Amino acid sequence: MNKPNQRSADGHEDGVTITPKMEDYLRRIYRLQQESEGRVSNSNLAETLDVTRATVTSMLDTLSSRGLIDWQRYRPVRLTAKGEATALQVLRRHRLVETMLAELFGYALSEVDAEADVLEHHISSRLCQTIEQELGMPQTDPHGDPIPDSDLDIDRTTDVSSLPTVAESSTVEVTRLLSQDEEILEYLVSLGIEPGKTLSLDEITPIGMITVTVESTARQANLPRRIASHVLVK
Repeated sequence: MNKPNQRSADGHEDGVTITPKMEDYLRRIYRLQQESEGRVSNSNLAETLDVTRATVTSMLDTLSSRGLIDWQRYRPVRLTAKGEATALQVLRRHRLVETMLAELFGYALSEVDAEADVLEHHISSRLCQTIEQELGMPQTDPHGDPIPDSDLDIDRTTDVSSLPTVAESSTVEVTRLLSQDEEILEYLVSLGIEPGKTLSLDEITPIGMITVTVESTARQANLPRRIASHVLVK
């Protein structure tokens, strides 16, 4: 497979200037596409980025004019091939930085995203490869999200389930935590629910509470459905 064009150190790709803010949008659009079966709206982005819809519209116009997204007003946003390649480059840097912060510097899971949001715009492809090698070629970041490789290939495995959809009495392994919200992540980690941990699903109550047991500690936890929906398992 041929490598997509790599972003240069001054933020140019194919003669197009890519600013840090544009990179933020492309990465968020990519993630939302994966979570919403490709249907990303102006309001989705405004909520995710905590900005106004007018601000989003202005940036979407900019990204569209540079050939990074396919978008018309009041229609879903889709990354073009160029936009997806750029998003995957940013995602690779972001997730490698998160992994470095957790494994080498002891950052908590709830802390790595905000730091990576800043650092992802300031490291080169060469430094990415050095970090990757130093960490032993990790396949996933601390949230369990797949890390694109140097060719920007990414694991697109879909054989996982949201915890609330699993049958009672099942035993499952946590693969990913979808939330980037610090409070939700701190809560889940405090219960011992994080990637790699095995859970037994004890009960799903009529009011939507989900009771699980973390096998490594035998600790039982009760999760509201809205929290449990952030936990992917297999």
